[in-house]
Amino acid sequence: MNDIIPSSPSQGETASYRLPWQVVAGGLAATLALRPRSFARDARAAVAGLRPPPEVRGAENVPVCGPVLLTCNHYSRPGFDAWWLALAISAAVAAQRAPDADPEIHWLMTAAWTFPESPWRRRWLTPLTRWAFRRVAQVYGFIPMPPMPPVPDEVEERAQVVLATLRLARRMAKAGGMVGLAPEGRDTPGQLGDPPEGAGRFIAMLVEAGLPVLPAGVAEAEGRLRVSFGPSFNPCIPSSKHERDRAVVWRVMEAIACQLPA
Repeated sequence: MNDIIPSSPSQGETASYRLPWQVVAGGLAATLALRPRSFARDARAAVAGLRPPPEVRGAENVPVCGPVLLTCNHYSRPGFDAWWLALAISAAVAAQRAPDADPEIHWLMTAAWTFPESPWRRRWLTPLTRWAFRRVAQVYGFIPMPPMPPVPDEVEERAQVVLATLRLARRMAKAGGMVGLAPEGRDTPGQLGDPPEGAGRFIAMLVEAGLPVLPAGVAEAEGRLRVSFGPSFNPCIPSSKHERDRAVVWRVMEAIACQLPA
């Protein structure tokens, strides 16, 4: 899929992305105290400060209530960190949910930054980010997933996270909640990348647990951030494990690509 579909134009990237100090201070305090905090509320506060304001397309496709598996691209660039994907999407979704519906998205997030090109950062900063991200996940109700690419000694941990996510998906299906993930699992500047092996099977498990897929695309176009939602759907799930992996992930990535600038 690499070099096929651009996820953001190369021009017109003039928006400035700065987190409000109130959000930063409140998030840090909650993280240190391990005090639960609403990511949807922080997202709306963060996005409200963007100039120009983001453009939201396809808002009518966001279910006002009920379970959702939100899937999106993993776009980033210098000056645009990947957490703005979750912030922008969460703010847009929360604005569409009914007052009595859960506005929170339980995002799958990386469990650590790995710094493959810097041994000293990998030695000192990776453990620090692992500690910090674990606390962030507890505060906001996120799911920390071992970072990509996979490491052999994290196989068991990854399997445990998959099972925990499946249990969460079943609860969300009953409660009308939302789970969010980027199938690529890592930054892919400027284009959609190939999701890792097993991503399709993972998504299929969440769909079978009762979460329909809501595709979203985040890009920068005409000098502003753009969030676009497509119609929800349940992908066809083949019985063969190999066919299931490729068929499901390609269907989901195709739906995400349709929400990005041509």
